[in-house]
Amino acid sequence: MTDFGAVDQRLAVAHWGEHANGGGDRLAWELARVFEDAPFYVGWRDESIEPADIEAEQLIQGRLLNRALERGGLARQFAHLVGWQIAEPLREYDVLVTSGNEPLFYVAPTEQTWVAYVHHTNRRQSDQITEVESGGFPRLRLLLYYAIRVLFDHNTHRPDRYVVNSELVKRRLERYWGVPSEKISVVYPPVDTHEYDPSDEETDEYYATLSRLDWHKDVDGIVRAFNELEQRLLVAGDGPERERLERLADDNVEFLGYVDEAEKRRLLSGAKAFVFNGRDEDFGIAPVEALAAGTPLLGVEEGMTQFQIVDEKNGYRHTRAGETGLSLPETVRRFETDGVDWTASEIASFADRFSVDAFREGMQEAVATAVSSADITPSWYEEYESRE
Repeated sequence: MTDFGAVDQRLAVAHWGEHANGGGDRLAWELARVFEDAPFYVGWRDESIEPADIEAEQLIQGRLLNRALERGGLARQFAHLVGWQIAEPLREYDVLVTSGNEPLFYVAPTEQTWVAYVHHTNRRQSDQITEVESGGFPRLRLLLYYAIRVLFDHNTHRPDRYVVNSELVKRRLERYWGVPSEKISVVYPPVDTHEYDPSDEETDEYYATLSRLDWHKDVDGIVRAFNELEQRLLVAGDGPERERLERLADDNVEFLGYVDEAEKRRLLSGAKAFVFNGRDEDFGIAPVEALAAGTPLLGVEEGMTQFQIVDEKNGYRHTRAGETGLSLPETVRRFETDGVDWTASEIASFADRFSVDAFREGMQEAVATAVSSADITPSWYEEYESRE
C-alpha cells in the first residue's frame, strides 16, 4: 500500500518489456525501486538481464503471443497490441505506473489512476518522418506509418498523467499526440551520478565516446572527425555498425567493445573530454555519466544534448558536417586551446540534477498529482461525510 494524501492506494508498476538492458529497462527497474512495495509486471521478461533485486512477472502469456514476442518486428507489436489491452492482473490496482509506449494499448478501469512514463513518440511516425526517404518503398512505408498513427492516436488520451524524460519529448507529446501541457510532467531518467567521481582516474591523453554502435548514434561522424585529427579516440560499446566503423577508422581510433560499469567509470573519468553525436537525442544518459565523472562534454547542437552543455563552461557544441557552425574537428581544436571554465567538481555538480534521487522525488510527485486530479468524489460529499 502506498500513501498518497489521506488514502492508501494499491499500486502496480508495468514495463513494456525487458529487452536490451538499455536506458528504458534501467528506468523501469528504478521505478520498481521507487515503489518498492508494488508488484512489477513486464510485457516480456528476460531474467538474464534482470537485476538481482528486481523480480518481474511476465504479463503477456500464451504460446502464440510468446512466439510473436520472440520473433520481433511487426509480430512483436501485434503481441503487445493484443496482450496489453485487458492485462487482467493490472486491473485490480488503484494506481498503475507504466513504462514505454506499448502499455498505451491498455484500457484502464474507470476509477484506476494511470501514470504513463513514455520515452518517445514513435519517432519514425513523428519527428523522424523524413527518414522514410532513406529506405526502400518510401510511398508504401508512408501509408503504413499513417495507418500506425491513426491506430495509435486512440491510445494517447487514456492515461491520467504522462511523464516524459525531457522538455523535448514533452513538446513532441503536445504536437504529435495532442496531449495538453498541463497533463505532462518532465522527470529526467535516473543516472547513478553518485557512482562517478572526477578522482576515479587521472586525466589521460585520449577522448572517449560510449554508446550502442547504431546508425542513430552517428558514431561514424565522430570517427570521421578524428580521422582529421591527431588526437586519440577510444570508442566503447557494441552494435551492428561496429565492423563498418572499424574499417572507416584510422589508427588513432581504438574500439573497446562492451565495457562493464567499473571500466566505464575509469574510462569517463580519465578522458580529456566525452564526445557525443546522437541524432536528436530524447535525453542521452552517457553524456550525463561523463559529466558526473567531471569530464567536459563535446556534444552535437541538437536534441537534449544541447542543453546538457553550458558552452565554454562544461563543454562545447558542434554541428554536423555540412551545417553552419563549428564542426566537431574545430570544436576539438578549440577545446585543446581554451579548455573549459568549470573545474571537474563543478562539472560533476551540474550533473546532480539528473540523479536517481531527483528521479525518485519527481516520480512520487507526479503520481501524487495524478491521484489528486483523478479523484471522482463529488465536491458536496465530504460535507456530509464530516457531519456527526
